Amino acid sequence: MSYGSDENQTVSRRTRVRRLLRRDGHLPFVPYGLLPALGLGLLTLFALWPFAQGIEHSTRRTVEQALAAEGIDWAKTSVSGQMVTLAGEASADEGRTAQRIAREALAATPFGLARPATVVKVKLTKPDASAAPPADTATPTEPAGSDAEAPGWQFSLANGILRLEGAVPDQATKDALLENARARIDPPRIVSVEDALSVSGDPLPAGYLLVALRGVNTVSQCDNGVSSLSEGRFSLRCELAAEDAAEVRAQAHAALPFGSIGSIDIITNEDVASCESSLTALLGDARIEFDSGSAVISSSSNGLLDKVAFAVGACPGTLRIEGHTDSTGLPDTNMTLSRNRAYAVRNALIARGVDPQRLIAEGYGATRPVAVNTTAAGRARNRRIEIRVVRASE
Repeated sequence: MSYGSDENQTVSRRTRVRRLLRRDGHLPFVPYGLLPALGLGLLTLFALWPFAQGIEHSTRRTVEQALAAEGIDWAKTSVSGQMVTLAGEASADEGRTAQRIAREALAATPFGLARPATVVKVKLTKPDASAAPPADTATPTEPAGSDAEAPGWQFSLANGILRLEGAVPDQATKDALLENARARIDPPRIVSVEDALSVSGDPLPAGYLLVALRGVNTVSQCDNGVSSLSEGRFSLRCELAAEDAAEVRAQAHAALPFGSIGSIDIITNEDVASCESSLTALLGDARIEFDSGSAVISSSSNGLLDKVAFAVGACPGTLRIEGHTDSTGLPDTNMTLSRNRAYAVRNALIARGVDPQRLIAEGYGATRPVAVNTTAAGRARNRRIEIRVVRASE
């Protein structure tokens, strides 16, 4: 065997080259690590929002009460946080006085008395010499004695029924009031008018009919309410939506052609709901404790009472403190015990700065249970204190 070579043979090789190209991305930077912090911030905001609203309500209520106590009725109060603005017709001296009173007004807090208004601004308009007298100034056309002797009436709106009761001087006045009331039927808010008016036969004082018509007009704008004329004084208690409150308040406070302005108490549905929700939460999570079988409040409840007094400051109108017991013992004994406990709570709140004129106390014994009395747990639930806003229709 022999080996040979072919020098003319050509060997061909093919080389493949793969090139990889890198392309830069253009996706935006997302700071995912900050998302938990953002969520925590939102939760904090939602948690603080009701607290901020409570401060505003408390500030407004404290300032308005302080002004009313000094007979200042020209100032319309608006509040943003703890900044208060007083607006209305008054002289510069009257404006400075109102500003000082608002700034020095005290409210009860969990840490004692404090001044809720941090900044008070006054916006005055020059009084018009030709304008009508101030809202609460009586403009009687008869002597004061005649005003007080005029027939009294009460117009109430509740459960869709507008009820006119009391006495009026003559049949023509009665007919005018009923006609006006029936013209305001607007289901479902007002579905009917109930006539319980009598005719006294007394002389008709000048301006009397206009005041009575105001009673119909104002109460018919309420969701629930009562207008009245008693001893020549016109009064109104009214519950309605916040958006309608200013207009009804202005109508009620306008100068009268007869008699004088009495108590005008207008509360909004929103304020009532916020107040009762706060108090229910406080008294639902914890209870005001008493020594066994007595109306002596346990010292362990002092902190809770501080919180309740602070919450009451943001509430509108008058509040009723309700005492309840379980069914153990005699009914008369339970009724007395529940009433004494309600008064004990009232006194404790007054001691913490709540206006006594805004608090009433009632005892219901075991007549309003919220649980069965056959178990220890049920009886414990029935032994309780509740605080509610007194409704205009009550």
